This record gives sequence, structure tokens and C-alpha cells, in this order.
Amino acid sequence: MEITLTTNIPVAFRKTLLAHLPYADAADLSAADDLTALGLNSMGVVQLLTDLEETFGLELPDELITEETFGTVGSLWGVVGRLVGADRFADV
Repeated sequence: MEITLTTNIPVAFRKTLLAHLPYADAADLSAADDLTALGLNSMGVVQLLTDLEETFGLELPDELITEETFGTVGSLWGVVGRLVGADRFADV
């Protein structure tokens, strides 16, 4: 599955993501931001994945649990947005 960056990242997704990024600044969070540089480590990926699945009612297929998917804010949103359906987010 091709992963694309997007600048239309909804507030609900940002809030969920920010809870797992100790070095992130909500005001400056952009699609190109590297999740590892913002403090996401391997344990954080597991916790974030669980949080995303519970919050948005999705199940991320094993083949999408990759470094590429969890590389940037935009790459992760690209996958989550397609699985959940970006139309479910009122602020997009």
C-alpha cells in the first residue's frame, strides 16, 4: 500500500498521537515530522497502535505495521485515514 503525506490531519488524530510523543509541540506538529525524533520508540508504537485501534475502531493489518507507516505524522495518518475513512472526522 502506498503511503502519502497529507496536510489535512484531523484534531482527533493529532490528540491521540500527541499523547505518545513526549517531544512534540501541538502547535508545530506537521505531516513531515519524524515520529522517532518526537520520542516514539518501539514500546510507544505498541501503545499508540492500541490507542488508535481503540479510539478509531480500526485494526491495522500486520503488513502495515512497518517503519514506513510509523515514520512520520503524515505517513501514519495516511494509513489510519484510509482505514477509518477520513470522512468520519468533522475537522478535515
